[in-house]
Amino acid sequence: MIAKNIKGKSFKGCVSYVMNDTATLLETEGVFADSTRNMIHSFAMQRSGRKEIKQPVGHIPISFSPEDKPRMTDDFMLQLAKEYMQEMGIKNTQYIIVRHHNTDNDHLHIVYNRIDNGLKLISVNQDYKRNIKICKKLKDKYNLAYGRGKEKVKREKLDNPDKVKYKIHDAIKTALPYCKSEKDLQTVLGFMKIKTEFKLKRNTNEIEGISFSLNNISFKGSQIDRKFSFGNLRKEFEKNRQTQEKQQLEKKKQQERQEKQVSEKPKKYAPPTKRNLVLLGVELSPEQEKVLKAGGYIFLENMTNKDGKSKFSSYIFLNDEKDRVFSSKENPDSFVKHGKYEMRIRDKILVEKGYVTQVKVKWYGIGTFAYPYLWKDNIADVEYKESWNDPRVPKEEKTQREINKRQNISDNLKKSRDKRI
Repeated sequence: MIAKNIKGKSFKGCVSYVMNDTATLLETEGVFADSTRNMIHSFAMQRSGRKEIKQPVGHIPISFSPEDKPRMTDDFMLQLAKEYMQEMGIKNTQYIIVRHHNTDNDHLHIVYNRIDNGLKLISVNQDYKRNIKICKKLKDKYNLAYGRGKEKVKREKLDNPDKVKYKIHDAIKTALPYCKSEKDLQTVLGFMKIKTEFKLKRNTNEIEGISFSLNNISFKGSQIDRKFSFGNLRKEFEKNRQTQEKQQLEKKKQQERQEKQVSEKPKKYAPPTKRNLVLLGVELSPEQEKVLKAGGYIFLENMTNKDGKSKFSSYIFLNDEKDRVFSSKENPDSFVKHGKYEMRIRDKILVEKGYVTQVKVKWYGIGTFAYPYLWKDNIADVEYKESWNDPRVPKEEKTQREINKRQNISDNLKKSRDKRI
C-alpha cells in the first residue's frame, strides 16, 4: 500500500482525470454524483467560500501490491481509504473515492475539498511523515504486502501523468551517478528532452528547490521520489564529487607507485604500462572499457567534437565487431519504433549506418523478444531488409552445411539398420 498526498488548484482538472472510462465510483460525500460536471460544480461552490486559498484541492492516489490483488474487493478498498482519511484528519468535508482499472496493480483516488464544511482549511502540515506512518499502520493491521520499489512498476501499463513521472524517474536515476552539480544534471537530462528548473530564494538567489518537466507535464523532484528532492540530490552531488576525488587521488598514488617501481628496476625488466582507451579526449577507466567490450554502454561527459573546440556528452557503445564507437543522446537500450518493429535505439543506429545487425525487437506478449537480422543495401535506403538467418554467411557455405547435415542423418540411419541386422 502506497499513498501520496497532492495539493492542487483545479477541481475541474483533478475530477476529470480520476473519472475516466475505467473509473468505479465507490463513495461520495457532499457532492452531486449524477455527473462529473455536477461533482466539479459541487466542489467549486464550497471552495468559493475561501477564495484566498490558492490550493483547495486534495488528491490522494493509493495503490496496492499485486500480491494483495485477490483481496482487493471494492468494499475492502473503500474501507482502507476511509480509515486512511480518518487517520490523516480528513473529515467533515466533501470527497469522492474512485477505483481505477487501467493498470495491473489495484489502485484508487481520493479527491477531497481542503476547505471543510465549516469553511476551515484542512492542514497538510507534516503530511509526508504522517502518510508513511499511517500506511505502515494499515499494512500491519491488515497484513498487506510491502511495496518493492519503483523498479517493479510496469511502465508500459501507465498513462499520463504517471507515465511521464516514471520516465523522468528512470532518466534521473541513470544520469545521477555521473553528476557532480545541479548544472551537470540539467545538461544530461536536457539530452533526453527533460527540462530542469530551479526555485530560488528571494533574497539570496540560492537554489532551494528543483522541478522537472517533459511533454508539458511537470513534477517537483520530491513528487517523483523523495530521494530526488533538491536536498537529497545535493547530497548525491557531494558524494559523487568525493568519490571522484578519491578515485583521482588513488589513481595518482598508483601511478606514483608504478613510476617508483619502474625507476628502481633496470629498464629492460620494467613491465609495460597498460594504456587506457581514450575516446574523443576522455580517458576510460578499466571498468568502463570492460562494460563496452562486454556489449554494454557507458555515459561520457566533456568529449571533444571533431572541430576540436566544442564539448558534448553522450551515451557510448560499440558495434558487434567491437571495432567502432557509436554515440546516442538517449539510453541505447531504450526501445523506439522503426519500420514495423519496436527495437533498441542502438540497433536502429547500426542498421541506419549500414551494418548487418541481429536486432532485439519487442514481440508478441509482454517481456517477449525476437532477434531478426536487419540491414540496408544502401545507407540512403528508407526501408531495411530482414532475414531470420544471418545474410552474411555465404550461400555456398549454407549449401555445404545442408549437405553435411543430410549426410549425417543418412549415416546414422545406416548404422541403425546394421545394428538390427
